[in-house]
This record gives sequence, C-alpha cells and structure tokens, in this order.
Amino acid sequence: MWAEMKMNPTDLADVSGYTYTYLMNGQAPLKNWTGLFRPGEKIRLRFINGSAMTYFDIRIPGLKMTVVAADGQYVNPVTVDEFRIAVAETYDVIVEPQGEAYTIFAQSMDRTGYARGTLATREGLSAAVPPLDPRPLLTMEDMGMGGMGHDMAGMDHSQMGGMDNSGEMMSMDGADLPDSGTSSAPMDHSSMAGMDHSRMAGMPGMQSHPASETDNPLVDMQAMSVSPKLNDPGIGLRNNGKKGSHVRGFEKPL
Repeated sequence: MWAEMKMNPTDLADVSGYTYTYLMNGQAPLKNWTGLFRPGEKIRLRFINGSAMTYFDIRIPGLKMTVVAADGQYVNPVTVDEFRIAVAETYDVIVEPQGEAYTIFAQSMDRTGYARGTLATREGLSAAVPPLDPRPLLTMEDMGMGGMGHDMAGMDHSQMGGMDNSGEMMSMDGADLPDSGTSSAPMDHSSMAGMDHSRMAGMPGMQSHPASETDNPLVDMQAMSVSPKLNDPGIGLRNNGKKGSHVRGFEKPL
C-alpha cells in the first residue's frame, strides 16, 4: 500500500469504468452518438457532466476547442486541446471542423473508461478512437506533502517540540514515491503523534494547524506543505504534450 496510508497511488475514484459504462447523450461508446455538421461551419458544443461522481478529460483529436463559457457564465475565450470537467459542471466550446468526422473523447480521470461520440458530416461516419492515456499516479505533492525535502535539510528541529527525530519520518529510506524523483521509506504517521504542529507556523513553506488537531484520534493525516494550484491543469494533464485548461485561464470574465 502507498506509504501505509491504505491507499494506492492510482486511487482516484471510488467507482470506476470497471463498474460503470460511460454514456454520451445516453449512448454507450459502441452506439456512437453522432452530431452532424456542415464542413467549415462554426459549432458551439455544450458539455455537461451529468455523472454521479466521475471527472472526465475531454478532447476532440484533430480539433482545437475554444472555451467561451463555464457554468453558464461567459469567460475570456481560451483555446485548449483538452479540458477537465467535474461533476455538474458545464462548459461551452467553439470548434470549426473541416474534415468529415471527429471523435469526441471523454476519458475518466482515472483512465478506466470513456464516453465517446462523433461529429460527422453524415450519419454512419466515424473517426479513430484514441487509446486511454496512462493511469496517473498520485505523489506526495498531491497529498499536500510536496516540497518538504525528504532529507528535511535546513529544518529547525528545535521548533518541533515533542517530535522524535530518530523516527521513520526523518530517515524515510526507500519509500516508493511515484514521479517524485526521490526514494524514501514508508511514512509511519503514528510516529508523529507527539509533534506540535502549532510551533511550525513560522517554518517556510509549512502549513500550520490548530493545537486541537494534535493527538486527535479523528485526525489521520495533515497537509503540511501546500502550494497554489490555480495554474495546475490537474493530475494526468500535467506535461502530457497537450494544452489544457486551468482555473487561472478563466479568471477574467467578459
């Protein structure tokens, strides 16, 4: 298990495509829902995530999408190759297809399944369906533990009253941290029971927590090193060679 936290680094969804069949306008992928267009016309597509709990990453291979509205509110147009849509979100995009057929591909965030449809000039046409992307792996940064520096160099341990610095938290030899470029040992959160988080408030990059959370049996883990994510397209969309959307891109409404 990942860092003995009863998690797997691919644990992104409670229920996945192994259970669900993802639908587009009520049609399973093999049914191939089709929307018709005339070559050269400008089309406005409205994507609504009507699922119960699944996030989707949407793209139309061969077409750029210009996002013009989010949840019914106009935004400054943002041109993307792909975007992520959460439960109950709505995005309006503009596309200008020139060919005969394009696949609308909406893969689940955990890459276990997809919904699919087609934009075509006539019924019966279809385009190639891309394979699912590799399954993304969670890292310690996604858990609010990024940037802590696994050797913890430069940390003033005198400010961390009650912490046993000889424990596994400090050595962290040999843990499997996917994509982090470091190797450290499984983290034993029980060894942090005596750590006074209220005295870490002045440490650079460290998140302070109220004293009521110290030795609290209801608190299993705390995010200790958080960072702004407004420019982050999200896990599975980072550095994948495609231009994605992020919150910062929509910050100035028209």
